[in-house]
Amino acid sequence: MKKALSISLFALFLTFAAAPGAQALESYSAEQQQRFVDWCTGAKGASESTCSCTVKRLAQTVAPAALAMFLSNNGMPTLSQSAIATAASVTEALTSCSK
Repeated sequence: MKKALSISLFALFLTFAAAPGAQALESYSAEQQQRFVDWCTGAKGASESTCSCTVKRLAQTVAPAALAMFLSNNGMPTLSQSAIATAASVTEALTSCSK
């Protein structure tokens, strides 16, 4: 029973992580894009070009509301599946753009 619950929770997480969100950078307001770049260059110490790349990648998979929640928590995910999925997406995109 415990294993089935773990598998079910993992499947649910993957569903949220893979769910299509925003489809284009235009779905993020200019203010939201700037807030992300400011957070990214400040908190993560990444270059502006890396942060701009990251926000462009996020716009393909992370809905504007999810990014807004992420930024309102200063990049610290809450214990919700969507917040954890957003944080994972940010980490993956940031790592990808840093290369």
